[in-house]
Amino acid sequence: MDIQSIKASLLNEDETERLYAVEDIITLRSEELIPELISALVREDSRMVKELMVEGLKLLDTTPHFSSIAKFFESSDAFIRNCAIEIFGSKGEDAVPFLTSIMDHSDKEVRKLILDSLVATGSKYCIPALRAALKDKAPNVQITAVEYLGKINDEESLGDILEIFETSNEPMLRISCLETFTHFARQEVVDTVLDILGGVNMDSFYKPSVFRMVAECGTREHLPFLLTFLNNKNTLFFNEISGSILKIMIRDDVDVLPFEYEKYVINGVKDQNLDSDNRITFMGIAFRLCLKDKEDIFEEFVGEEDMNVMLAALDKLAVLNRERAIKIIERRLKVAEDDVKEELLSLKALIAEQ
Repeated sequence: MDIQSIKASLLNEDETERLYAVEDIITLRSEELIPELISALVREDSRMVKELMVEGLKLLDTTPHFSSIAKFFESSDAFIRNCAIEIFGSKGEDAVPFLTSIMDHSDKEVRKLILDSLVATGSKYCIPALRAALKDKAPNVQITAVEYLGKINDEESLGDILEIFETSNEPMLRISCLETFTHFARQEVVDTVLDILGGVNMDSFYKPSVFRMVAECGTREHLPFLLTFLNNKNTLFFNEISGSILKIMIRDDVDVLPFEYEKYVINGVKDQNLDSDNRITFMGIAFRLCLKDKEDIFEEFVGEEDMNVMLAALDKLAVLNRERAIKIIERRLKVAEDDVKEELLSLKALIAEQ
């Protein structure tokens, strides 16, 4: 098919004809038709044809047409905007100089999409642009830069991100900073963040993110901070608090907590007002502790009505005393029915293999 016929087919009302036209452009590597392909992509209605067009633009040398593709960033159609990211991403390092040259675009949404495209290239040369974007006036651009720099664990940007966290009054930007700090896994970062937020007096808005950060980066020295929140005023955050405590206990081999908190943890396992996940996490903490009469305590947990809690307790008890756990399972099997019976049989088989 000649060039003029392909151009005509791109405008054909028949979807199949348009597909054939795009296939011909790709097969023949008709790079002189790239402008027509770019224009056709914007007005195309068929998802199948659009996706093939994008594949074509990824395969062909579109370098001379980067400016036209960059216009996709300004489209009101999310699909077209994402096409630009995908196409630029496929060009790797070749696209980086152009993308960095338009980072001063007046539209903050476009600047964010440019960052997405730079990261999609997979090039290490996108890092300076990400660092520069930390100083962008638009919070959404800063958030994007913070998140990407955290994911690649860019240590050089840590100081700037801490400064943003301390000085910004944008809550979502500060949350992004907190989530990013988890990637750096440094105790001094945790200490700095807690100082900035006022420690135990922090705004509740930040608590879930702070607890997750402490879980990943904290040490046994941060347990008192976490334990301060282990009370009935913070039940909304129990998943984060108890999970953070358990992670630190495992990581730092902690087996003792102040008596009042050990008691609180044991009662938390029994608290039917909490969901199964919360109760099982509390059980994980109790399992790590050097408790007096530990086997008796876990046998008591086995008596809970919640099937998930009961099974988790039996699993932990089997580690402490395998024979005792099996005897309890056998006793329960005599009265168990349906799902409970099936779960008990499976657990018994699993314990027997250990």
